[in-house]
Amino acid sequence: MAVKEAKSIAEYAFRKWMERENFQTAYFKLEMTDTHEAVIMDKNGDSMKLVYDSETRNVLPVY
Repeated sequence: MAVKEAKSIAEYAFRKWMERENFQTAYFKLEMTDTHEAVIMDKNGDSMKLVYDSETRNVLPVY
């Protein structure tokens, strides 16, 4: 569950975003890289950077 693992509001938002986008935690790893930034990685080593905007409360993937 996203709530139990989150250590910050940004991390909670990232985990909820992953759930909504069907990124199953069994296959993807979330790593916080900064207060409002994270990277999700798959088992192949591919990754995607995410940014949390605290003003709009949105998670934005960075391409």
